[in-house]
Amino acid sequence: MNTQTVNQLPLSATSTCFMAIELSETNWLIAMMTPLSNKISLRKIASGAVQQLTEIIDRTIEKVSRATGRVPQILSCYEAGYDGFWLHRVLEARGVVNHVLDAASLMVSRKARRAKTDRLDAEKLVRAPDGILAR
Repeated sequence: MNTQTVNQLPLSATSTCFMAIELSETNWLIAMMTPLSNKISLRKIASGAVQQLTEIIDRTIEKVSRATGRVPQILSCYEAGYDGFWLHRVLEARGVVNHVLDAASLMVSRKARRAKTDRLDAEKLVRAPDGILAR
């Protein structure tokens, strides 16, 4: 989506937003990538703040709908762990297509040293749709 405008993109590209949630005991980091930009927006909310999460989803849907004229589908993922599956059920009930991933399913180079932060993990998860969420 580098130089193309939204009007030049195929319809399938203008109807999907990718979201990843990096869960921890104190905070959740929400990474969102929309068809309007190839930049990933990051938002930090308190752990368990479902109301704030749904507000982020609603604002994203509204913004993309205004720009494209189509209601986008939200594809979401997070690594299984601390918060279990209650969040999956909340997202699915909200109309979000959600995938709970095993942390081992994300490929990393075993030879290279890499930084390990919530921001980097969230960005990697939101890019995971190329191979995981698109199935």
